[in-house]
Amino acid sequence: MKRDDKHGKIILIEISDKEEKIVQQAIEWIAEQLSASDISENKSSELHFSLFKRTVTDRNGTAVSLTSKEFDLLHFLMLHKGQVFTKDQLYENVWGFHNAPEGNNLTSFIRKLRKEIEPSPDNPQYILTVWGVGYKFNEEKT
Repeated sequence: MKRDDKHGKIILIEISDKEEKIVQQAIEWIAEQLSASDISENKSSELHFSLFKRTVTDRNGTAVSLTSKEFDLLHFLMLHKGQVFTKDQLYENVWGFHNAPEGNNLTSFIRKLRKEIEPSPDNPQYILTVWGVGYKFNEEKT
């Protein structure tokens, strides 16, 4: 599968500061129209994930601040709840690398992501480590 087939199309446009609000409103409207689809939104019992808005909110409706790759990683794991992925598989599916770079980079990403979404990052309940294998999103958090 080619990278652009897996992640969809990207459109780049140049807008002025005055046009930014209008474009943002249009994107939000499109996201609302598409959010009726199960593809655009994914929920756990405590996290709400909107693919088209690229936002994550907690159960209180508070926005969770994530980098682009943290968002992509969380999205991928949530889409495959319960499935265990090796570091190589995560690098390939989230970053598009066929030869994974140093594994500590992923460990750092997971640690940062846990700090953002977990009530207790040292005792994670969403992103679980499967020792000797990799990571998974807790299937019980549906």
